[in-house]
Amino acid sequence: MKNLFKPLFFKILIGIFLLLMFSNCKSEAEPNYEDYHPEDFLMVPGIVTKRTKTPIIGPWWNDYHIYYAYNLDSDTVSVGKEMDVNMAISEGDGVYILVHKTEENLSFLAGLRIAPHEEEIIERYLKKSRENGVKYFGINEK
Repeated sequence: MKNLFKPLFFKILIGIFLLLMFSNCKSEAEPNYEDYHPEDFLMVPGIVTKRTKTPIIGPWWNDYHIYYAYNLDSDTVSVGKEMDVNMAISEGDGVYILVHKTEENLSFLAGLRIAPHEEEIIERYLKKSRENGVKYFGINEK
């Protein structure tokens, strides 16, 4: 009777593994930075507005989603997101955003923390947010 449980256990384990593997397949492909030429982008300062964690397998395997804002000096702040990111950044961190030169809504995290000489852009933005009584100016929190 003991030997009967081993094959059943491994079949269940393989089934779970295959289910998890195929459940991460997306039907609609998101644009990737690699699909474009690097010279098509401008690097602008931005701020991380939210970082979420979605557990995939217990506490060991998580997906991190990063939401960010850019065009911080403008009255119309632009927003973007990166899904399944493995970066050591937190909400409120200044980061660089790669923005497409002709398609302003197409953006990607550059993965670099903002340089000290551009931190004043973040400070002005946060000050404007405080003055307007919101956490992040131009961002609709849901």
